Amino acid sequence: MTEHLPENSDPQMELSLRARGADDAQLLLTVASLGMCQALATGALSPDYACQRLFGPALLTRLDQMKACPSLRHAIHMATELEDVANLIPDKLASAIADIEAELMKALTTLVANKPAGEKWLVRAP
Repeated sequence: MTEHLPENSDPQMELSLRARGADDAQLLLTVASLGMCQALATGALSPDYACQRLFGPALLTRLDQMKACPSLRHAIHMATELEDVANLIPDKLASAIADIEAELMKALTTLVANKPAGEKWLVRAP
C-alpha cells in the first residue's frame, strides 16, 4: 500500500495543532494514536506509514521525557513495532493493533478523569 498526497494538495498549506502542558499533549497524542489504530485496523493505512508518521522512536523518547502515563508509553512502545509485526508475523497484526487500542483506552480514561476541557488544539498557522 502506498500513501501519497492527493493531486490537488497544496504543499504550502499548513495545519498546526498545539497542546499546552504534558497532560494536554498526552491527551492529544492518545486521541491521534487511537485514530491511527483505527485506520490501521481497517486497512486504510499501512503499518510502515503509521510508524513513519507517528509511531516512531522519537515519540517514545518525548513521552519518556515528559514522564507520560504508563499506559500511553506502553501503547506507543508496542506501536513502534507494528511494521515489524506486519513484516514478520502478519497474522498477528490485528491482535497487536487491538492490544495497542486497549492500552490507549486505559490511557484516555486516566487522562480525562477529572480534567478540565482545556484549550482548542487547532491553532492558526503563522
